[in-house]
Order: sequence, then structure tokens, then C-alpha cells
Amino acid sequence: MLVRTKESANIGAAARAMFNFGLHDLWLVAPRCRVDHRSYDLATHAEPVLKGVTQVATLDEALADVTLAFGTSARPRKAENYQVITPRAAAAKLGRGTAVVFGPEDHGLANEELTRCQAQIVIPTVDFASLNLAQAVLVVAYEYAQAGGRPEAPALAGDGGPSDPRHTPASRDQLERFYAQLEETMLRIGYTDDCRAPGMLRVYRGLVDRAGPTAHEVAAFRGLLSQVVWATGQAEARSEAPRSGPGEP
Repeated sequence: MLVRTKESANIGAAARAMFNFGLHDLWLVAPRCRVDHRSYDLATHAEPVLKGVTQVATLDEALADVTLAFGTSARPRKAENYQVITPRAAAAKLGRGTAVVFGPEDHGLANEELTRCQAQIVIPTVDFASLNLAQAVLVVAYEYAQAGGRPEAPALAGDGGPSDPRHTPASRDQLERFYAQLEETMLRIGYTDDCRAPGMLRVYRGLVDRAGPTAHEVAAFRGLLSQVVWATGQAEARSEAPRSGPGEP
């Protein structure tokens, strides 16, 4: 997935890098350019990748059905619980339901976008950390090919079929909805405030993402949060109810 790509030539070069190693599913998220003749000039035999491009407006939309996303950035993050890995380590985990997210040429992925990913890929460099977008795609695609090209899909919990929500890994859309509800609940019950909520949510994001919950488990968590809000409302209603005075029924 290429996010907010600025140069159409880089889209073509990235498509070529993907095609070299058997990858075809290219997504463009809010691109700042179009797939044009410069893209095709740089693609060189990777026209099928460009013709099959999926374009969406937001990263959340792109990751909706993804179960595991890797963000690429050379910039270190402050969060201690955020997993940072090399392309080689990530390649062993790539397969069905996974995605690699590359930021724009000028600024890279924003912190909020990296937060949507479960791990950060950092390509080891020596004197200068910043790579051209297509170069970064090439390195990750190469490691994917070296890992076998077709790694197994993420393991499913239990023995049920993939269509059973009790055993299907939760999608990013399901988890993002859960995180939004969790933040709302934490604020509702006074567990945190607006200023500290983002930091608290990062802690729980790291915990839940590492656990890899199923769709059924996420639904159960959301049911628990709904009950917490309901119970809080009931307690507030009782505390605000007028009390009867002496001799009143």
C-alpha cells in the first residue's frame, strides 16, 4: 500500500519492484498524483499491476479487511511496546490478510498512520536512513521472495473453518471500531482524560494487537464495554433520583 504518493513515476517503479517478485496487489491511499504515462514508463512489463490498482481515500478503508499490517519508516518511535522488525523478519509473517504500508516520499508515514499498523519495518542502512520509495518496496518484496514467496496465512485460533468468527482473526476494521469504543468508554467512566487518552490507548493497542484476537473475542470485548457504559448510566440515574422526605411515600 502506497500512502499519499507524490510522484507518479514512483508508482510505476514500485509496481515494477512488486512484479519482479510475484506481487500484484497494489493499493494507493489518497495519492497526490495519477497513474499516468510516467508510471507506465517506469513500470516496464508491470502493466498488469498498474491496471489492477485499487485506490481508496483513507488508510482505514485500505486496512479494513487486513488482519496484520506492517508500516515502513526509518523514524524511531517513543512507544516501548511497539514492535520494530527488519524486512527479513517481516517477510516470514506475510501472507493472506497482511499488508505492508509505505508512506509518501517527502515525509513518510505519520505517527497516526503507523499506529494503525501492528509493527514497523525498518530497513537497515549505514550512512543515510532514507530510501527512495521504490527502493524500499524492492527490499521488502525481495525478502518476501526469499522467504518462499507464498508464506502461510496467519494461523487461525482453534480448529474451526476460516468463515467461523470464533476462529477468524479480527480484521483491522473490527479492531479499530473496538479501539474507538474503548477510548469512549475510558473517558466515560473517568479512567483517563482527553489529554492522556491517546497514550493510554497506545498501551491497549499494543496489548490487544500482540494477542491477535479473533472476531468473536473482539465482539465479546465490545459487549463488555457496552455493559460497562450501561451500568454506569444506571448508577448515575440512581444517584440523581430525588429522595423522599419524612412522611412522604
